[in-house]
Parts: sequence; C-alpha cells; structure tokens
Amino acid sequence: MYDEAADFADHREHLERMDAVLAECAVKVDWEGATVCDVGGGGGLRAGLLAGRAKRAHCADVLDQQARYGGEFVKLLSEKLQRHGHQLPIDRFEFNVTDAMRLMYRDNWFDFVCAVNTFEHIPDPTQALAEIARVLRPGAHAYLWFDPIWTADTGSHFQHRVTEPWAHLVLGEAQFVTRMREAGAEDREVDDFRWAMNRLRLSSYDRLFGVKAGEMGLEIKLRRSWSGVVSESHLEHPNFELASRTYSREELMTRGMVVLVRKRGTR
Repeated sequence: MYDEAADFADHREHLERMDAVLAECAVKVDWEGATVCDVGGGGGLRAGLLAGRAKRAHCADVLDQQARYGGEFVKLLSEKLQRHGHQLPIDRFEFNVTDAMRLMYRDNWFDFVCAVNTFEHIPDPTQALAEIARVLRPGAHAYLWFDPIWTADTGSHFQHRVTEPWAHLVLGEAQFVTRMREAGAEDREVDDFRWAMNRLRLSSYDRLFGVKAGEMGLEIKLRRSWSGVVSESHLEHPNFELASRTYSREELMTRGMVVLVRKRGTR
C-alpha cells in the first residue's frame, strides 16, 4: 500500500544525501540560475522539490504521468507537496515524456542532472549516460544514485512477493513468476519484474564508470559503492551458497552505488 508520507520523506532524504555528496566534492551549484533535470523522475516529487530551489526543473520519465492522472498530474503533485509543507512553483516545473536513452533535450542545456534509483532499470545505462553527457553543459555535474542492483539480495525489487534472498538469481524466470503469482502479484507486477530491471552484473557498471564515462567526456568526481544485506540472516540462507556458484561474493553483496560526474570543458 502506498505511504505518501514515507515516499515524501524518502525523496527529501535523497536530496539531502545528494547535497552532502556535492558538499563533499566541493561542488557548488548556482541553483537560482540553474536549469536542472531529474532523469527517471517518476512521480515528480524530486523535481518538484528541486523546482523550489532552481531556475527551472524538468522531470523526465518514460511513463506519461499526465495521461496516467487524466491531465491533472501537475495539480495533484502540487497538492501533494503542499500537504508536506512545500509549494510547487508551477512556472519553474515541467514534466517531459522522454526515454533516458534518447532524451528529447538539445545539447549542452542543463546545469545539473540527477538520476536516483534509475540506472538499475534503464535497459542500456551506457546509452543513458551518453545522453546525460550530451545534454549537460560543459563544466556541469550529474549525480547518479541507485540501489539495489540486480545481483543484490533484494535485487528483484519484488521481495515483498518472493521473500527468499537471491531467489531471482537461483530460480528460473518462469519459476519466480509462478511464486509471485502465488503470493498475489498482479499482471502489472509480473511485467515489471520481467522488463523493468536491466539485470546487469556489477562488472557492467564498473566498465561504465571506470572507462566508458571518460570516453564520453565525463570526469568522475566521486564513485562509491556499498555492500550489505537487508538481514544478516540472508547470509545463512541456502540461496546464498547456490547463487555463489555463478556470482562472486562481491556481486552478491554489493547493493548500489553513487557517482558524481563533471562534463569536461568550461562554460
């Protein structure tokens, strides 16, 4: 069941975490003069909060939220923000239906881009990062944060349906879907499991942020990953040993990562 207060708190926490990373890297964004983009912005809360500090904030998502909410998406978003003590400056907010791998924006447009819990879903993160590099202005920064990746204990994103850790790595897809349906999953959830995760291994992200980012003209200012499990009991579950026959311990234990990049050049 959707918990609006928890969702709002989570988005605000992510922005605080982003601000902490920017401060750690001594990056100062001129928010009042900045045009920013939240790639994979979903329901618009983060972009809505950013609109409160930026010159203009774009929420970019592949799903048409306006159609989903009968043309009242911005109105409903504004009301949601108001319920939690924030105003949505509608003249500084824009929602755009666009694929992260083929962004609709012109070259060198944004002063800042963020993508939170997006890169584990995008089918081709390399193409998405190339697009972010294209639309960033020289000297501008992009902040990427995502957790959990596919090989984490809860990497299926559907542990509320299939509770065993790493079950998505041990079971075949058909078996996992059967377990989901037995637990009450709807067709929409099954489709999300099948198509909404890119299922990439850790090495793909290592190559992306280790080599390919530089080839795109991006300088890595910070790159950090973290390890862990939702419950220590997961390490005692038989699936950990079974998954270890195919995946390294590092892969199974790595949950997510944060990356801050700067587009080379000057404004």
